[in-house]
Amino acid sequence: SAYWGGREVALKAAQIVNDSMAEQQRAKPDRIRWFASLPFQYADDAKAELARCVKNGAVGVMVIANIDGEDLTNPKFAPVWAEIDRLGLPVLVHPGAPQGVREQNMDQFNMIPPIGFMCDTTLAFARMIYSGFLDTYPNIKLIASHGGATLPYLSGRLDRCWEMIPGCAEVIKDKPSTYLQRIWYDTVVYDPRALELCISVAGSPDRVLYGSDYPHNIGDMIGCLARVTALQADQAKKISGKNAEALFKL
Repeated sequence: SAYWGGREVALKAAQIVNDSMAEQQRAKPDRIRWFASLPFQYADDAKAELARCVKNGAVGVMVIANIDGEDLTNPKFAPVWAEIDRLGLPVLVHPGAPQGVREQNMDQFNMIPPIGFMCDTTLAFARMIYSGFLDTYPNIKLIASHGGATLPYLSGRLDRCWEMIPGCAEVIKDKPSTYLQRIWYDTVVYDPRALELCISVAGSPDRVLYGSDYPHNIGDMIGCLARVTALQADQAKKISGKNAEALFKL
């Protein structure tokens, strides 16, 4: 991410990462495509860097589920989202440490990767759903990391709260579960039952993309691929590559 160090440092950090990514694509054009990293907190710089990245081959945008502790739905980021929407780009939403990590004592047992990451992604997408973000930016193709975190398991609960709690229905007219069918998911889960639930909640295997979390130390390239190839052959073919080709227009 490039969410630290002030305007000059944030922009420079993003440019260094993006230049490295573009260089790798040029070195292996038959193997590598990449997401742009943007200094979201400086909208004009972020839009300029996005344009430069798209010109240099970026097929989407990478964003952390909270931007230096601020929600992705914060109005200050709206100009950047509007430009991403205009371009119709995919956006991979990947977690970091969630807000309130100290108050939740997540440093104990290093619970940020197993629990904190899941909270960060779930909170980000729940806010985007309940706030109408997906209606405001219908051309953005959001990808929820790690099988959608806890979203598939909570789909029915999101709907029930929308039905019964006025605050959950202030903005959106459709059930939250219908929005869960308008985003994409990766396969970074560690149990085949979780993958099956993710595909079911996504509404179609077309919305699920192979992922492995490589090179993170909890990544599982062999296991993630095995869980995909164990699916029905037509689903496995889509998830292991065809869906990504369609989404990223490869």
